[in-house]
Amino acid sequence: MTTNSISQYLERIGLHDSKTGLESLIELQQHHIENIPFENLDVVVGREIDLDRSYLYDKIIHRGRGGYCFELNLLYADLLAALGFTIQPVLGRVWLRNPPNRPPRNHLAHLVKVNSDLYITDVGFGGLAPRIPLNIHDTSVKNDNDGEIRIQSLINGELMIQRRTDNGWANQYSFELAEISEDDIQISNFYMSRNPASHFYKDRFLGKFNAHGRIGLFNNKFSKRDGINVVSTEVVNYGDDWIEKLRREFNIELDFSKDEYNILFER
Repeated sequence: MTTNSISQYLERIGLHDSKTGLESLIELQQHHIENIPFENLDVVVGREIDLDRSYLYDKIIHRGRGGYCFELNLLYADLLAALGFTIQPVLGRVWLRNPPNRPPRNHLAHLVKVNSDLYITDVGFGGLAPRIPLNIHDTSVKNDNDGEIRIQSLINGELMIQRRTDNGWANQYSFELAEISEDDIQISNFYMSRNPASHFYKDRFLGKFNAHGRIGLFNNKFSKRDGINVVSTEVVNYGDDWIEKLRREFNIELDFSKDEYNILFER
């Protein structure tokens, strides 16, 4: 990533410069999730989710789109590496809503070495995501302004990220420290974007953090959170109203064809 590319990326997330170190890593993650939305609309309309970095840079930085974990976290990792951070990709298992069976490794995040500590940093998780990087060897409870979060060690060697809710600690996703390859990432991305069994295949997911919580659009239901608590909801009619909601709340301009819009609103 060139100096100019870094500057444009930082401008996209509302920063002028950045350094290595924990404070900078925290700032990068927070600014990223508050300025670049999580969204899977290309998956829904049947576009190939191309993980080529130049394509991702054009889509997310130049065209102002968002993406889902494989897109957002791969491009974010390139930025971190260009800034001098040492990174390692990890694949996670998503445990939202307590699935009855052990879920597959279908979420991408990254470990970042800061001094002698390893932190997990993530700008592409659609659940009650941590706003801050988490030290993977520190199991104490942290407050990220949305509430309390923690990492717990599991018997099988995995690490679980949890969020405290009114019903107790809720699992978000688990991950292992095992090395993964680019092919592992490509396989997971292909399954999540192409298989009809994937929850991203037909449902429309959008989310973006703000100073007080998070806004989300799941299909035609728009919600606002204060911290992790939903404080308002509304139904958004598909069509012009839905597209305008994307522009106003998520700052997204779509370049879909008529056929793609038909798929977006009919699937």
